[in-house]
Amino acid sequence: MSTFVALVFIQLIFTWSMLGITLFSQIVHYPLYRQIKEGFVQYEKSHLRRAGALVGPVMLLEAVTAILLVGFSTQGPLARLAVINLILLIFIWLTTFLLSVYQHQRLSVRFSKQVLHELISSNWINAILWLAKGLVLTSILWLKISA
Repeated sequence: MSTFVALVFIQLIFTWSMLGITLFSQIVHYPLYRQIKEGFVQYEKSHLRRAGALVGPVMLLEAVTAILLVGFSTQGPLARLAVINLILLIFIWLTTFLLSVYQHQRLSVRFSKQVLHELISSNWINAILWLAKGLVLTSILWLKISA
């Protein structure tokens, strides 16, 4: 297996994993925040620590392998798709750190229905971006295998 194909597989694993984590948080975890009556701030701080320990390394490795994928790309459609993959990841990082992390920090001080709504709404952006990224990577793999 070539380095390029190995990087695509690694990217696929990280991307689909992050989409799964994002959708789980979106559909199950975040809506349950409304049910916490006491100790919300402590719960949210614990969530940030634990979630960061899980998704932080995955996101970092996803970024490194996305950059490597661009470096190992040849010219043509595969190279363009590898760049699109990286651009989607840049947007994911921007929305994560400019929106989600900010909203989680606000929730770690005090629960707010409005901030929770903003978190859930903005998190859909990441879910859509990770889905698009997964489809781009699947296209790369399909083009590489069918060539």
